[in-house]
Amino acid sequence: MIDVLIKNGVVVDGEGGASFKADVAIKGERICSVGQTGGEEAALVIDAEGHMVCPGFIDLHTHSDFTFLVDGRAQSSLHQGVTTEVVGQCGYSCAPCTNAQDLKGILGYQPGVEVDWRSAGDYLDRLKRGGVGVNVAALAGHGSLRRCVIPEGRGQASDEQLQAMCELLDACMQQGFCGLSLGLEYEPGIHADTRELVALARVIAARGGILSAHVRNRDVHYDMAFSEVLSVARITGVRLQISHISPKFGAPDDAVANSLAMIDRLNSTGGDVAFDLIPDNWGPTLMASVLPTWAHVGGIDATLKYLSDPTARAKMKASPNPIWQLVLQKRWDLITLFFSPEHPELVGKTMAEIGEAMGCDPHDAAFDLLLAAGEEMAQVIWAGWNFDETMQQELLAHGLCGVISDAQTVAPDGPLAGNTGAPTVYGWVGQFFDRYVKQVGLLSWEEAVRRITSLPAHRMNMADRGRIHPGLKADITVMSPETIACRATLHEPNRYPDGIVHVLVNGKVVIHDGRRLPGNHGQVIRRRES
Repeated sequence: MIDVLIKNGVVVDGEGGASFKADVAIKGERICSVGQTGGEEAALVIDAEGHMVCPGFIDLHTHSDFTFLVDGRAQSSLHQGVTTEVVGQCGYSCAPCTNAQDLKGILGYQPGVEVDWRSAGDYLDRLKRGGVGVNVAALAGHGSLRRCVIPEGRGQASDEQLQAMCELLDACMQQGFCGLSLGLEYEPGIHADTRELVALARVIAARGGILSAHVRNRDVHYDMAFSEVLSVARITGVRLQISHISPKFGAPDDAVANSLAMIDRLNSTGGDVAFDLIPDNWGPTLMASVLPTWAHVGGIDATLKYLSDPTARAKMKASPNPIWQLVLQKRWDLITLFFSPEHPELVGKTMAEIGEAMGCDPHDAAFDLLLAAGEEMAQVIWAGWNFDETMQQELLAHGLCGVISDAQTVAPDGPLAGNTGAPTVYGWVGQFFDRYVKQVGLLSWEEAVRRITSLPAHRMNMADRGRIHPGLKADITVMSPETIACRATLHEPNRYPDGIVHVLVNGKVVIHDGRRLPGNHGQVIRRRES
């Protein structure tokens, strides 16, 4: 007997070819047939008339490392049809870890989580024990490696320290991590030189892993930043994924054309480079990333002292290289607060509005928000209106462009109910399909589905996911092309999208008629040799 039969739907198989009418049958964790079932009985029949039957969506870049440990249900992901996430991005990962205090500074940190792991294997085991609603693969964060080996992760690595990092990274790969992520715009990755990046990339290349790169700059010096990681890929042969590639406010008009030409040139000579973007004009990040490097020396306690010191504040405001040109040009009207544990009433307001409400300069208002958060300052998230829509569409037109959330999975109820974020936290899938397929017509349904299924599966060596085909894992999303849309807004970000009807994870129905069913059926995906 078949466990689940999805009948009367239009199959969009994830490979980019024409969609077709077919039934999809599932036994256990896998798809057993696509087409006619020969009348075999099924324990559960799902009528997908008028809907598209797609592979479960794969979010290639998330920061759910901690939120999975707080609430493994993955509500905001599953309600978007996402069945797999890749965590450990932008140089931040929960493992390896030698000091639990170091994790307080990583993007996505959640207080109250007992850090009872140290190695990559221990962390993956912890995820498995707790249970996860979606499949999870992980990368080692470059910043986490540095903190394990170099005091506070700062300064140039000695030969001995670099060797220790390489050995630690290799151990992470052997224990199941799928690659390395760089956060070269953040502490402590900002201190790494090209020599260090090449050495670490060689470790990844030897294990068939992927290098995910948040580059040093994507505005004025975008070309230098992309050249750095592309040269690392050229020298080492590592597979490179350039994260959220979109040029930011302040980049020249030809930034996309030049960036794509650089990528295409390397690929034409044997390189393996792809990239991704957030399907939105808002670019979120840690508010603490606005602080200059010296303000992080000594850890969070020292940073809090600097934030309390008027002289230090004046020096921080005068920094010539803030993370965004928006800050340098004082475009506080284009920067919005997305999450603040101590000031939820200000979420959704621009920094210009917050400065006015607090009776101070918006720059000082940002410092006050960080100070109020204390040791939890890594939870304070803001976003800038950084991404030009014309550039977004130019990037999406390229066949190697994936689509990501750059968010963390949360829930409107339970222990994560108070967490808010960018509209993409709950709506990146809906926004992608609604804007770029339905409204703009930039991509066909088949191609759009490929960008978030087989494309990321291929990048991550997930050979048994990302396509509708017999023998593959039954991660399946059934959606309504007529109604799929993002419902989240800046002021009401915690709203599920329309149009996601049914979702299966490893053969188990977890969303049925838009309603979440009990049980977490995701799997922890450990590295495979390429």
